[in-house]
Amino acid sequence: MWTTKDVIGLRSRWGTALLVVSTACTGVSSLPPSGGGTTGTPGQPGSQDNPGTATGGSTGTGTGTTAGNSSAVSGTTMQSTQFGSIPPGPLDSGRVAMRRLNNHEYDATVRDLLGTATTPAASTFPPDGVDEYDTVGDALSYSDKLFAEQFAATTALVNELEARPTTDPLRTAVLVCTPTASTLSTCLNQILTGFMPKAWRRPVTTAEVTTAVTVGTAASTAAGATDAGATDPVTAGLSAALQYVLLSPNFLYHVELGNPVYNPTSSAVTTLSDYEVASRLAYFLWSSMPDAQLTTAAAMGTLANAKGIPAQVTRMIADPKFSGFINNFVGQWLGVQNVADVSPDPTMFPNVDQPLIDAIAPETNTFVQALITNDAPLTELLTANYTYANGRLAQFYGLSGIPATQTTFTKASLAGTQRLGGILTQETFLTTTSFPTRTSPVHRGAYVLSWLVCSPPAPPPPVVPALVVPDAGTGLTVRDALNLHATSPACAGCHNVIDPIGFTFENFDATGAYRTTDNSVTIDASGSLDGINGPQVTGAQGMAASIVADPRFVPCVVKQAMTYGIGRKFDLTDGVSYVETVAQPLNSGGTWQSALQAVATSQAFLTIRGGQ
Repeated sequence: MWTTKDVIGLRSRWGTALLVVSTACTGVSSLPPSGGGTTGTPGQPGSQDNPGTATGGSTGTGTGTTAGNSSAVSGTTMQSTQFGSIPPGPLDSGRVAMRRLNNHEYDATVRDLLGTATTPAASTFPPDGVDEYDTVGDALSYSDKLFAEQFAATTALVNELEARPTTDPLRTAVLVCTPTASTLSTCLNQILTGFMPKAWRRPVTTAEVTTAVTVGTAASTAAGATDAGATDPVTAGLSAALQYVLLSPNFLYHVELGNPVYNPTSSAVTTLSDYEVASRLAYFLWSSMPDAQLTTAAAMGTLANAKGIPAQVTRMIADPKFSGFINNFVGQWLGVQNVADVSPDPTMFPNVDQPLIDAIAPETNTFVQALITNDAPLTELLTANYTYANGRLAQFYGLSGIPATQTTFTKASLAGTQRLGGILTQETFLTTTSFPTRTSPVHRGAYVLSWLVCSPPAPPPPVVPALVVPDAGTGLTVRDALNLHATSPACAGCHNVIDPIGFTFENFDATGAYRTTDNSVTIDASGSLDGINGPQVTGAQGMAASIVADPRFVPCVVKQAMTYGIGRKFDLTDGVSYVETVAQPLNSGGTWQSALQAVATSQAFLTIRGGQ
C-alpha cells in the first residue's frame, strides 16, 4: 500500500525530475505552491456594463507569437493592415513555456491511453488557469493540490486497469504479460517497453525503461517485507511501475526540447522533433495524445519538415476525436462554454425553458464543425444563410420544416429571416453577452473587438459611473442610457468605440429573441465597427458584413487558432506582424481547413526557442 510518506517521497523525487526536464525549457515555474492564471472566458458580463469584463481572461502582452509558414509564405511582403498597422515579418521572438496537460487534455489522454470512461481531471483537479485559452503555458501553474489529485487519479486509473478481466482488450493492450514473483522484472520490462512510448508520446531509452522497472521491483520488495501479506507484492510492483510512468513529467507535461535539444539561454530557433510535432498536432486538433498513424508518420520523419502535415490535418478533422477541438477551442473562442451561466429572468422571459437553453451550445458547435468539415470559407462564420437546429430551437427562431419534437440538429435555412449574421445571430453570442434582465451592447461590442478583430478595448478606468438602466414606461432604451453614460469624459473614450458595435444587435433581446422595440420605443440598430464616427451599418447582418470586410478579421481567426494550438500569446509587435504573414495567403478566399493547415505548417508550430 502507498502511504503518506511514500507520496511525499515520490512528490519530492518527481518534482526534482520535473526540474531536470525543465532546465532545457523556458518559462517553467518550479512547482509553485498553489494558484493559477486568470480564469476569465470570452463574452461573460460582469455586474455592470464594463468594457473591461467582456474580453474574458487577462489579455496581457505575453511573449507568444509565431512565425510564417516554413515554405511559400516565408519572405512574403505585403502592406501593413489595421490588425497591427505594421508590415509582416519573420518568426517573432515569442517562446512557449513548458506547459502541463490541462484538465481537458488529461482526461482525453487517459481515455485514449487506458480506455477509461472516467474523467478524473474534470471531477477532482483544480480549475486550469486561463489566459485567453487554457492551453497557454504561462497560465498553467502547478500546485501541491494538483499533484495530490493527480496521484489519487493515477492510483484509481491503474487499479481500474488491473481489475479488468484478463481477456479484456483494454487490459491486454497494456498488460501484455502477467507477472509472477519469479518473472516480475522480465514482464515489467516487456510491459513498459510497449507502454512508455505511448504514455510519454516519444521513443524511450533502455535506461528509462530500466528505471521504471526498478521502481516496480523495489515497491514489490517493500510490500513483501512490510505489509505482512496485506498487499500482493507482484501487484504492488506492477502498480508502482505504471504509476511512475503516469506521474512522470514526461506524461504530465508537453515536453518539447527540439531536435537537437535547444539551448535555453539562446534565442536561436530549433526545430521540434517529429514526435514533438505529432504531439502538438494531436493536442491541437484532438486535445489528446497522438494515435498510431501520427506516431508512424513521426517515425518516418514526415512531420518536422511539414511535408506530411497536410494529409494528417485532413485525416484528423474527419476523425470523431476532432470533437476535442470543437469543444475546447470553439468552446472558449466563441463562448460556448459560457452557456452554462445563461439564466434569463423567468418573469421577464417566460418563453425560455430548459430545452431551449440545452439547444444553445449544440447549435454553435454543430454549425462550426460543419464549416470546418465542409471546408467552407472563413467568412461563412458570419455570412452563412443557414444554421443547425432541433425542434425547440427551430420553434424559437420561427423556422419551418423541423418538427417540434425533433431532438437532433439538422441544417436549416435562414433565408428570409432576421438571422443572417452567422454566429452573431445565434443564441450562444446573444445570450452569453447579455444580463438576465436586459441586453448589454457593451459586452456584445467588446466581444467583437476582442475575439473577431483582435482589437480589445482598453481596460476601464478605476472609477466608472454606474449605468442608470431605464425603468419600464420611461420611454428610454438601453441605447439611450448608454449614450447618456458616454457623455461622461471618463467613459466616452471606450464607449464611443464599443457601443456603436453593440447597438447593431439591439433587435435581439437578452434571450436572443428578435424584437423591434425596447421599452415600447422603436429600436435604432444602426452603428459602426469603427467607432462613433465610422461608416454606418444597420443590424446584425450589416455588422457581420462589415467585420468580414475588415482586414483584421482573417488574421484574427488565425491568431486565435495559433494561440490555442501553440500555447502562447501573439500580442507583441513582432508577433502581430508574424500572424499577418501566416494569414496573408488566406485573406482572399481562405477556407477553414486551409487556415488550420497554415497554422500547423507555420514555422512557429514547428519550432521552439530559448532565451530570456
